[in-house]
Amino acid sequence: MPFWKTIHLRTPIDQMTGQPIARTVSLLAGSRLVKLCVATSASIMLLVPVAFAQETKTPEAQTQPAAAAETPAVDPAAEPQSEANAEVQEQPQNPGLILAIDAGPPIVPEDTGVTEDIAYGAFQRGWFLTALAMATPLAEQGNLPAQTLLGVLHETGSGIAQNYSKAADWYQLAAAQGDAEAALRLGQFYLLGNGVEADKKKAADYFEIAAKAEKPSALYNLALLYQAGEGRERDEAKARDLLLQAGQLNDAEAQYTLGLSYLEGIGGEVDEGQGAFWLGRAARRGHTSAQVYYGILRFQGKGLDPDEREAAAWFERAAIAGNPVAMNRLARILANGRGRDPAPVQAAAWHYVARALGVEDPLLDTFVNGLDPDEVEAAKALAGQRTATLFAPSSDQTPPSP
Repeated sequence: MPFWKTIHLRTPIDQMTGQPIARTVSLLAGSRLVKLCVATSASIMLLVPVAFAQETKTPEAQTQPAAAAETPAVDPAAEPQSEANAEVQEQPQNPGLILAIDAGPPIVPEDTGVTEDIAYGAFQRGWFLTALAMATPLAEQGNLPAQTLLGVLHETGSGIAQNYSKAADWYQLAAAQGDAEAALRLGQFYLLGNGVEADKKKAADYFEIAAKAEKPSALYNLALLYQAGEGRERDEAKARDLLLQAGQLNDAEAQYTLGLSYLEGIGGEVDEGQGAFWLGRAARRGHTSAQVYYGILRFQGKGLDPDEREAAAWFERAAIAGNPVAMNRLARILANGRGRDPAPVQAAAWHYVARALGVEDPLLDTFVNGLDPDEVEAAKALAGQRTATLFAPSSDQTPPSP
């Protein structure tokens, strides 16, 4: 099996614009040559097989006399090197680091060939075309992980046009042979009607397969179907049990929903302590709705000791993440000086943003109307800054890992 080595790949910088210059790296996936465009201003980490062509020099370079390797003549008109650049160039190159561009395309050893692990490794590092080329022959031979990977590539449109129908076909092949990840994704397709006709019963059937393999998302989705009585006979107690299993596997959505079930008595008795416990676990995993609810419980002292300062911290964390209810709660905290020192401008700014997102609050309207004009202008300016920061478009389009 080929051994994979971590390498640094640097791209040159355009001295006029300061932007990276795109470079094209050729990768060999089985018998198919794939080109990967790399454009980044910093070093990136790639994993490439060590089985590169051992000699990357051309025959002409190999026959050149040793004198050709001597130090080239220096142009007197050239600008002197800075000391920093000189130090960098004088450092010996680490022989364990190989530039993919210099080394040439990787060669898969004939005795082992491509495996699903290599294909998945290519996918996880963004080599989608390489992953597609590697996974296709494996999937056609009945390799379950490769079939699931092809489903993911078609589902996410990575290296190929997005096609839910083809993704469903590959998931169907793998799920029919018991692949839990394929069953989970196919269940989601039937739940949402992506690539197939929506069918809650079939969705539940496939979630059952994945749930037996302790897939947290499958347990969670199956719990919701039992809770709603869709695709399965309504059974709230069964739903709570499934949520508990998913919560113990650290699924934040399941932890949040489980916390609510304890607080509202869905599927069993009301237990504020357990409700606060599970909402707290979801909040610590970054679930913003759980952070708001947990902050309210902490502020009111339900299910745990009251702590207004900690409650304010949870409201602030969720507000910064863009939750408008948290913004409203934080504005109240800052307006009344509960858990934080009074900060009227900050309070008004958060109120403006929350109100723009649909959370009205007459009490805060009255509070803002009592501020002087300078404070109102400062609050509006701050609200504009927060809106621009919170809702700036994201450039991260990385597809989920299968």
